[in-house]
Amino acid sequence: MVAGYLLMLLLAVVLWYTTRGNGGSVASLSEFFHRILHYRGTRLGLILAWWWFGWHFLVSIIHRS
Repeated sequence: MVAGYLLMLLLAVVLWYTTRGNGGSVASLSEFFHRILHYRGTRLGLILAWWWFGWHFLVSIIHRS
């Protein structure tokens, strides 16, 4: 189990290192979100997805207790 967390940490560091600087082939996280959230349909889809997630997982937990 610890090995899985260490592997994820290693992958995160490698991804961070590959996205540093300008002109890379992999977009940084801020560039990624800027490109995705440029379109209205994507913003609406993300809002609906978060609403669905909250309704099905968070609200159902509150009603169970």
